[in-house]
Amino acid sequence: MFIIHFIYFTIKYIYISIVIKILRVKILLFYFLFNLNQKFYNQKIAIVGLGGTGSYILDLISKIPVKEIHLYDNDEFNTHNAFRSPGAASFEILNQRLSKVNYYSSIYSNMHKSIIPHNEFIDDSNISQLLQYDFVFICIDSNKSRLKICSFLIEKNIKFIDVGLGVNLIDDALSGSIRVSFPFGQNINIIQNHCGKGNLEDDLYASNIQIAELNALNATLAVIKWKCELGYYRCLQEYHTLSYILSMNKIIYE
Repeated sequence: MFIIHFIYFTIKYIYISIVIKILRVKILLFYFLFNLNQKFYNQKIAIVGLGGTGSYILDLISKIPVKEIHLYDNDEFNTHNAFRSPGAASFEILNQRLSKVNYYSSIYSNMHKSIIPHNEFIDDSNISQLLQYDFVFICIDSNKSRLKICSFLIEKNIKFIDVGLGVNLIDDALSGSIRVSFPFGQNINIIQNHCGKGNLEDDLYASNIQIAELNALNATLAVIKWKCELGYYRCLQEYHTLSYILSMNKIIYE
């Protein structure tokens, strides 16, 4: 009888010890995850340009508990946008000719309560609005506007990421590259080498081709870099520009 009680209480003790250890691990995990998520809570983010890459950046950022997400664009949401953005826009939606910012804010407000649309392009008249943000994603085609915004943000010491995507037709197949630049603290001459390569309005990117996965990859690499700089991810590779070369399936760091 004694042996039976001894075995019973031994097993019970071991079981309770295991449960306590599991609870401790869960509490520690919750504590660390809570502390990690705190890095996002006060972040006010601006996304300038809601084309293919900008829309995928919104898709990712909307699932993160940042304080606010501000959208800047003055274009309509058209058929070619639907083929380069997350989700599946209906024919009825396309016929409504909604602005991009209103279309995306109506959808992603289901995920995030503080998405603010700005139906305007960033230019000299409103560029000062960017001073209120903690981080800016620049996802625009115009090189002139790109360099102006980059220069302004560098001068004002505001952190940002500029993305770029270009494709070319070579021997009946597409070749191209993806770029993610984080030029915070860099010399403006270095930035000018990257914020303005290629004119997306003049190359194959402007036609209705199937490259949504490149937009998605461009956005993913940009958001990963932002999370690295925020200290959410542990990233040992320091760089101000990342380029993915499609034909080589290779990433180059500068």
